[in-house]
Amino acid sequence: MRGPRSIPLLAWLGLLVASMSFAPAQAAATSGAVPAGEEVTAMVAGADHTCALFGGRTMRCWGENRHGELGDGTTVPSPRPVEVKGQVAAPITTLSRGGHTCSLLGDGTVRCWGRNGYGQLGDGTRADSTRPVPVRGLAGEVRLLAVGDDRTCVAYESGATWCWGRNEGGGPTGPAEVRGLPSPPAQLVAGAAHTCGVLGDGSTWCWGRNGGGGPTSGAPVEVRGLPSAPVRLTAGDSHTCALVKDGSTWCWGEGRHGQLGTGSAKSSPAPRRVVGLQRGPTQLAAGGDHTCAVFGDSTLWCWGRNDFGQLGNGTTADASRPVQVRNVRLDPALLVGGGRHTCLAYRDSSIDCWGLNTAGQLGDGTVKPLNRTPGSVVGLAAAPAHHGVHQHEPAAAATSDPDDGIFAGRAAEIGLLILAATVFAAFLATRRRPN
Repeated sequence: MRGPRSIPLLAWLGLLVASMSFAPAQAAATSGAVPAGEEVTAMVAGADHTCALFGGRTMRCWGENRHGELGDGTTVPSPRPVEVKGQVAAPITTLSRGGHTCSLLGDGTVRCWGRNGYGQLGDGTRADSTRPVPVRGLAGEVRLLAVGDDRTCVAYESGATWCWGRNEGGGPTGPAEVRGLPSPPAQLVAGAAHTCGVLGDGSTWCWGRNGGGGPTSGAPVEVRGLPSAPVRLTAGDSHTCALVKDGSTWCWGEGRHGQLGTGSAKSSPAPRRVVGLQRGPTQLAAGGDHTCAVFGDSTLWCWGRNDFGQLGNGTTADASRPVQVRNVRLDPALLVGGGRHTCLAYRDSSIDCWGLNTAGQLGDGTVKPLNRTPGSVVGLAAAPAHHGVHQHEPAAAATSDPDDGIFAGRAAEIGLLILAATVFAAFLATRRRPN
């Protein structure tokens, strides 16, 4: 039997172990989860961060934050969603590509936050911002918004198109009008160093660095070879893909990782049809060097670079043809591709992410290097278990290590046992102490 002096020490150790074991559960309970019923109305992914808009009002981001990418007023990265501070109105559109994010608001103004080394935030400085700041000097109400790695572009209600930040055409940095478009764009997308637009007449035009091996062009050039007008256009770092009216999918640009989906790793300056797709997708999204498509039967297929599992098929092997993402559930709503990760939001307000996670951009509460299959973003009201309609992988593939939960539970039990034993020992010591 230990002496009375050792009893307080044992009691303290028991309480410490128990409190450490219960801390994660308490943190999860008080993390400010999104209220139930708050639909994901928009979602974007940058190089190493992800953001989602809930209920059309509240923006939350997670992942890298060294440049203020999360917009929460800090530069502290977070593997769990944190709320963007300073949004003055509900955004119509929010977009991201590299280290900055911008929102188009209902009044036609734009606010941006994050990295600003080339003036891509448009606030007249080159200082990073940890909160949304208004873009200055806009020439009217903005109708379309596109965000590239180090630049931002807008199309005004007047029809003019302007970009600011790093000039992918080789010209000086700063606001500049895009000249040479025969009509105003109806769609506008940006990659790492190129921009593309679908015009009102259905034609597609691009400018900037040519990922297909051609020369860089500061003036727009028409994309030729598409069978019909694109209904959906998306840009990766150095490639572009289009879903056209007849339901087929076409890609062009850099192809060394198979991101064009043509069955080879060759680049192409002209559009080439993605092989192996039996029908038209309902959604199309390009990441850094990969592309994904959602179909009406709730299946999801991806192709291209896969070094961090961003294709979601359980491997890290590149794929030049579409491969099916595992563990996708029913009713996918929104799809986005980040630098080396992919995220999918569902109609029940839950979100799954997979791929690179060194900065917490998957939102699973960890910074484990990668996840090869979809795993739930934590801190949301809906975070169901993965009983997917297309289950191809055992539950061991989940993002969180099951041993972590087992260890936490056992540690809690040990802490409580120590505490109980200590209290009992104190009771015996008191009984045996001479009067």
